Amino acid sequence: MKKIVLFCVAGFLAFVLFRMFYGGTPDDSPPAARPDMVAHRGLHVNWQKGSYDLATGCEATHIYTPSHGYIENTLESIGAAFDMGATIVEIDIRRTRDDHLVVFHDWMLECRTDGQGNVSDHPLAYLQSLDIGYGYTHDGGKTYPFRGKGVGKMPTLVQVLQTFPERTFWIDHKDGAMETAELLVDVVKALPPEQQQRLYYWGPDEAYDYVHREFPTITRLLGQRPQMKRCLLPYVLTLGLAEFPEDCKGVGIGLPSEYTKVAWGWPYRFLDRVEKAGLRFYLQIDTLEDARAFAHIPVDGIITDHIEVVGRYYQE
Repeated sequence: MKKIVLFCVAGFLAFVLFRMFYGGTPDDSPPAARPDMVAHRGLHVNWQKGSYDLATGCEATHIYTPSHGYIENTLESIGAAFDMGATIVEIDIRRTRDDHLVVFHDWMLECRTDGQGNVSDHPLAYLQSLDIGYGYTHDGGKTYPFRGKGVGKMPTLVQVLQTFPERTFWIDHKDGAMETAELLVDVVKALPPEQQQRLYYWGPDEAYDYVHREFPTITRLLGQRPQMKRCLLPYVLTLGLAEFPEDCKGVGIGLPSEYTKVAWGWPYRFLDRVEKAGLRFYLQIDTLEDARAFAHIPVDGIITDHIEVVGRYYQE
């Protein structure tokens, strides 16, 4: 009897290990295609995560030593990202006091600029007079390498879309307000239909429902974080036995490269299940080592904060 129990336990453990670690072969996954390359905030200088002031959320005072001269969310950084292999650029939008949409990340101006107060409390003319590179420092304030280089470089969403009419954008609705969503709809209405189809949205459900109702071609590139968790957790918790929920069809899900260890059956068996369930999968990669390691994996897209490294590798 004991031998039978041990045999059953061993068989179960072997099954568990198979579900967890056997990744299949390339024949088990959808055909490989060149993935979309998503550049977060265009080409930009990254901040040292975990080392900035949580009270203010100021990223600009804790950047890495700059390796280039581009400031995020500018026309120059967007253009450079596309030149370096991006097929989609993520940009942030905020509403001004006089009802324009500017491309800027923070809700307050003090961190990155020489201005003060909430973005939405100021008119466009004031915002476009600021130096948006004013606050960046990598050495505790000894030097400010972008100071004086960002004067007048906060673009409007209209300027971005007019400058890059053939390109695809993922628009991050930072303040989540319905007033901003209404302004976004007004901007999109002025675009040709083919350009409208090259826009993705990130923001709260209520605002997304409104934008999507007005323009059904505008969808989410990735699901909201709670939605992605709901779609992924059944698969993860059952070691890959559970199917993805039916209502997750069409949802984009993403994981940082280091989390693929919990995507049971990674890479080929997992991606086959994703494709058959009607989902899309995006991998977050920021290093040359990961770009090399994952280059052969047939994901739908790569999302990166280092387009100058990852995008260039995929261009080769």
